[in-house]
Formats: sequence, structure tokens, C-alpha cells
Amino acid sequence: MNSAKQRFGAQRESHQPRSFSRDAIHRIAMVNRLRQRDGFTLVEMLVTIAIIGLIIGLLSPALQAMRESARQLTCQSNLVRLSLAVQSYHDRWQHFPVGTVSESGPIMSEPVGDHHNWLGRLSELLDQPVIGSRIDRSVGVYASENKTVLQLSLPGIRCPSESADPANATTYVGIHHTEEKRIDATDVGTFVLNEAVSVDDVQDGLSNTAFLSEKLLDSYDLGWLSGTRASLRNVGSGIASDVDFYTNPAPEVVGSIGSRHPAGVHVLFGSGSIRFQSDQTDQRILHQMADRRDGEIPLQLQSLDQQREQNLQ
Repeated sequence: MNSAKQRFGAQRESHQPRSFSRDAIHRIAMVNRLRQRDGFTLVEMLVTIAIIGLIIGLLSPALQAMRESARQLTCQSNLVRLSLAVQSYHDRWQHFPVGTVSESGPIMSEPVGDHHNWLGRLSELLDQPVIGSRIDRSVGVYASENKTVLQLSLPGIRCPSESADPANATTYVGIHHTEEKRIDATDVGTFVLNEAVSVDDVQDGLSNTAFLSEKLLDSYDLGWLSGTRASLRNVGSGIASDVDFYTNPAPEVVGSIGSRHPAGVHVLFGSGSIRFQSDQTDQRILHQMADRRDGEIPLQLQSLDQQREQNLQ
């Protein structure tokens, strides 16, 4: 009898509910929820993709602006190197490098003639002594003796914002004149035909005279060593922001300065200062910057009232 009671009591105890701690209950609930949610629903996935796309869309302009700022800094650094080379050249020879060389002028932008330019004369000062020694100035730049050098892609002579071919072109140009005209010895810029300009010839002062700037490339560029429109420009058409890449300009056309930078172009002055010039700059200011000897008070230093008075006169 007692043994039967003991068995019955044991059976009752085995059927009693087990007690769990709070932590165990919490873990069990978590496991059950995870079992019920094995992944994302379609709606959740679409919402997540939309949010990611929105974030990318908001950040993209900022990233583009940061990239362009970095390219502009590199472009300025390239111009600083060129400025130091130009000044070192003047210290050595007591004049700035000649813009271009030819038996007669004005220059036609064709692969015919001498056309050794200012940039080729700076090769050694740009830490390229081997390239400088390979330039044969007894013949023209298009001769077979200079073919290898002409086809080189020199570091530091292209703006990183310009990605167009040809690879042997430079985007940095010497300024030869204020108006659109063929390159000649009578031009009023600093880099002209057959004439060596010194500091004494820059009567307006180095800080007021533009020496170098940028250009837009086209597919017919004659290369970095060519003293044509390939490395010389004027400001006659203002600051260009676009060009027809596949259109071959007439040989007598030189063209104006310009760049791929948004809303302007870098200009290097004789003093070594670099200014980002807006593409909305008054044409009169550009003329004064390009002319080394106009003798006028710089308009960019005058107040708006003074400029209005001059317009009325």
C-alpha cells in the first residue's frame, strides 16, 4: 500500500509544470521571435534600397565637389612649378623664354616650320634634363629628330580636370595677345614670336600681367613642344568653358584661354601669384591682364563707382 502511494506521488510530481527563471524565459522568447523572422520582407528590402539610394544621391554632389577641389589644387601646384621654372629661366638668361620661334611670322597653327616654344626651353628647369638634351633646335619640332620628344606625355603639364586626348598635349599656355589674332612679334603679351621679353619690358608690373593660363583640348592638338595654338593663347574671346573636340580650327585661329574647371580658369601672373578668374570677368579686365605695357590703372583694383564713371566717359 505504501509503495503504491509512493508511485502515485512520484507520477503527480512528474506531471507538475517546470519552473523557469526570468532569463531563461527571455531567451526562449528571443529564440521564438528569431524563428518567426528568418529574413527581410519585400517591403522592408525595397525601403532599405530606397533609403540607400537617397543617401547616395545626397552625397554625390558633395563628393564631386571634393574631387574637383582636389583637381584644382593639383592644377595650381602645376602652375607653381611652371612659375618657378619661368623665373629661374629669367635669372639665368635675363629674359623670359621666347614664346615661339619661326623664320617669319605670323604663325600658322600647322605642323610646318620651326615652332620651338617656351615650354621646351623650360625642360631642364622642370627637372627633365634628359628630355631637354634630346630636343634638337637645329631642326623644327616636327622633324624626325624631335618626333620621340614631341610624342612624350610630360608630367605636370596637364590639368587633371582635362581628360581628353591627345596624351602628348599640354593644357597650360603662354598668353601672347589681348585680341584674337595670329601669333606675331608685335603682340603685347609676354610670350610672343622671336622676341625675348624681360622684366623691364613688363611695364605694367609682374603682379598685374598674366603670363600663363589654361586651354581646352581638341583632337587636332600639335603637342606640348609646338609653339602654335598648342601652347599659346590670347584672351580675345573671353574665358572658354566648352569646345567642339572634333572640329579642326582654321590654321590662322589661335583661340582663347579656358578650362574644364566649373565657372573659371586659373591664371598665373608674373609675380608668381595664381588667381582663379571667373568666366564672367569683364573683357576689359582680361585685356589689361594680358597686355604687359598698356600703362592703365588695373580695373580689377578700382571700385564699382570708378568703373561706372569710366563707362560714362
